[in-house]
Amino acid sequence: MSDNEIYSDKITKGSRTYFFDIKKSEKGDLYLKISESKRTESGFEHHRLKVFDEDLKDFVEALKKSLTKFKELKEPRQTNGKTYSVEKIRETHQQAYLPWTTEDDNKLELLFCEGKKVKELAEIFGRNVGAINSRIKKLELKDKYGK
Repeated sequence: MSDNEIYSDKITKGSRTYFFDIKKSEKGDLYLKISESKRTESGFEHHRLKVFDEDLKDFVEALKKSLTKFKELKEPRQTNGKTYSVEKIRETHQQAYLPWTTEDDNKLELLFCEGKKVKELAEIFGRNVGAINSRIKKLELKDKYGK
């Protein structure tokens, strides 16, 4: 390693070799140099990318996002037709997709009879408006109380 080379690592896969070098510029600034060397019929092809210290955090974040997307595209998850994430929904509705208890049903019926609006009930039960409407329909509360 020369004086401006601080760290070096490499990966060889088939005809390609990737180099990861941390170097110091003439001004003393650190940067990451990523190089690819590829053996071809006519010799070698070389490609280089330099990422400077001030850009490294954003570069790594973009790389992480790209790798996540790459993995999703390469190995699509079996979602059984679901286009939503229960965990994501529970960030705003803590009780989403959890079973209703008898106690919940009794409380819903009482609050419904008191005239609470669906939006208020959704907040109280930690569920979305659609879940409250579905439960009201299932328990036949509108028919039962004429509302």
